[in-house]
Amino acid sequence: MAAEQDLKLEGGNAAAEAPAAGGKKKLVLIIVAVALLVTAAVGVTLFLVSGDSSGDEDTAAAEESVVEEPLLPAQYVILKPEFVVSFQVGSRQRFLQVSIDVMTRKQAIVDALNLHEPMIRNDIIRVIGEQNFDRLRTAEGRVELQELLLQQVRQIVQRESGVEGVEALLFTNFVMQ
Repeated sequence: MAAEQDLKLEGGNAAAEAPAAGGKKKLVLIIVAVALLVTAAVGVTLFLVSGDSSGDEDTAAAEESVVEEPLLPAQYVILKPEFVVSFQVGSRQRFLQVSIDVMTRKQAIVDALNLHEPMIRNDIIRVIGEQNFDRLRTAEGRVELQELLLQQVRQIVQRESGVEGVEALLFTNFVMQ
């Protein structure tokens, strides 16, 4: 009987040790799984935080660029008096009368246009006088003339004042006879 009790005790200890060894394996697996989950959560958090900060930097940079260049209202400089240019078409004398406004958003350009108006007027009359009268009767001819004059005015303002910003040259009156 004592031998049976010894066996039971030994058998009991062996049975108790087997679940304890299996419990240790489960505990190790749970610890490893929790460590992996924590590592993944930290990695995702760092990724999202670093992604958001770069987005904030991009947004801040975009806001700064918008703040640096606020859109100012357009200003129109009327070149007075109107331009009158004569053309010799065959045996007939023809005339073109055109009123021109220059659009800008910078006061420095307005000042430069007013200061250099004689030079600008001279070049506008010269460029118009070089055109073909019959070509100016077409819409395409007027658009080409407008582009030529815009380039000429931009060039004069840039050369004389060192400032850019002439946006448009507008014909407010265009009479041919």
